[in-house]
Amino acid sequence: MNSRPPFPSSPPSQPSPYRYLGRGGSERPVRLQIIIALVAGLIVVAVPLYLWRRPKPESIPSADAATVDAGALALDAGVPADADAGQPERVTLSPFTTIRCQNPGPGTTPPDRCDHITFFEDGLARAIRDSVPCAPTGKSSITVSFVLDMDFRRKRTNLYAGKSTTVKRTRTRELIRCVKRAMPKPDWAAIPHQYVKYKINVMATYPPSDGDSF
Repeated sequence: MNSRPPFPSSPPSQPSPYRYLGRGGSERPVRLQIIIALVAGLIVVAVPLYLWRRPKPESIPSADAATVDAGALALDAGVPADADAGQPERVTLSPFTTIRCQNPGPGTTPPDRCDHITFFEDGLARAIRDSVPCAPTGKSSITVSFVLDMDFRRKRTNLYAGKSTTVKRTRTRELIRCVKRAMPKPDWAAIPHQYVKYKINVMATYPPSDGDSF
């Protein structure tokens, strides 16, 4: 059995190819040091230039100065800031009370067991406040008793002045018309209720006026 001939060795005149594999790695630390030195030099030069040429911040007015300016504007306009403070209310409303609630058939329900229809209570209160210019005036305060009937079966309401009104009903007609126009239109099917008919009441007190009554 013939043995394989040994691999030919490289001739002495040719250097081994494996002798220079690690020689290129020694150049990287030198290049890295040069780059770091250049960056450091740029920082040393740039920072003093920036500090020398940076813009100076503008002065910010203080809160006290702003308050003084606002006060001066108010004085120039001739209107004090609290001009509306201390004005009397144009109308004062009492809490709503339920006079009656009922379903078809015999029997009655005590008023304290009736549920509140907040849609009509809130709507009536808002309409009364919006209709103050229509209210009667006098040298003494005037109280108008608003009574509202609601019928969920017939889907209708009726608003009128009750017996506790301190002026003649003829003087409340214009006010009742204004309040009716200002009332929101109900979506009867969407209003929660336990009974078919309701009667509620709220007292509206108007302050005295120096003008002539009508």
